[in-house]
Amino acid sequence: MDHIDAPSSEFDKYDFDSVMTRALASSILSSDSCGPARGSAKNGIPELLNFCDMGEDHTPVLLDHENLVPLVDSHGDYYFPCHFHTREGVRIASIGELADLARKKKEGTCSPEQMSDSGTCASSSNELHIYAVPAGRLFIFAPKYVGEIFDLPHVKVSSGLPVSLKVISITPRVFDVINFFDRDESSRIVEKALKETSETHRMKRSSTGASGYNVNSQRTSENGFDTHGKEAQKVKRRCLDVLGFDHYEESMTDGLQVLRYNKTTAYIPHMDWIDDHYKREEHNFDSAGVGSNRFATILLYMSDLDENDGGETVFKEGWPVGQPVEERVQIDEVRN
Repeated sequence: MDHIDAPSSEFDKYDFDSVMTRALASSILSSDSCGPARGSAKNGIPELLNFCDMGEDHTPVLLDHENLVPLVDSHGDYYFPCHFHTREGVRIASIGELADLARKKKEGTCSPEQMSDSGTCASSSNELHIYAVPAGRLFIFAPKYVGEIFDLPHVKVSSGLPVSLKVISITPRVFDVINFFDRDESSRIVEKALKETSETHRMKRSSTGASGYNVNSQRTSENGFDTHGKEAQKVKRRCLDVLGFDHYEESMTDGLQVLRYNKTTAYIPHMDWIDDHYKREEHNFDSAGVGSNRFATILLYMSDLDENDGGETVFKEGWPVGQPVEERVQIDEVRN
């Protein structure tokens, strides 16, 4: 397996991806490990390559597609490499960064949550977990259990407090984002939204859909948009940091949407992606193929309410933690 020369004279993160994929596929992993769930694309090819390059029908063309440095196998076929992230989503961009991660793991660097009262580290594992992500795809956290903590020291906030994710649900995948923003930021965002006067961004009845202004009886809240305000930009950049992006791309974000729910207003249960069932939009929203859709929703609560005062977000497809499977009752069974 040969490595195609990179177009750049400098060894960058895309060169690292190619070298790392080649090393894993040809020397470190067995040829039949780490294959795609949908099955092998070609016999005799290391399964990792079939995972990293899902083929033309399943590899979205992202903004950095032209920067990818492909591999070529013994048959002369080209494969796009994976990109690699830590458990916490940090992209590994060089051999030096990989070596530094391995050194810190060997030294037993301990997170605050792992530190016991006696000052010793409660975790004895020195394994370095690296996550390979297929070309054209984005990093997704891989929680193992409810209550698991992901410390995110690379995410910086105004308060200086440590940011982390706490797993609330595995399916659907839901996290509590700890210390993401503070009251001062919240107040400034709300104040700007209430003062906005432009027709496209001011607070008004919420709409649905990918384009245009479409009032829906299922969504009775009010909302406004803050796309380029100082606080909005800070929060949007922080969102991408949390999600595992290694650089900010404005085109990958929505405007910061500020919602207001008064008494009797709500947004009934819905899937928070853009559904173009009748293919009326020019954009391809089918992310199972080469399209793209809403990748993640981050909900920020701008005000506090007492218990039973409303304002909850409910994930109706999720089951209570610890409930035995045999006790679960589907909503349709209740209605019948």
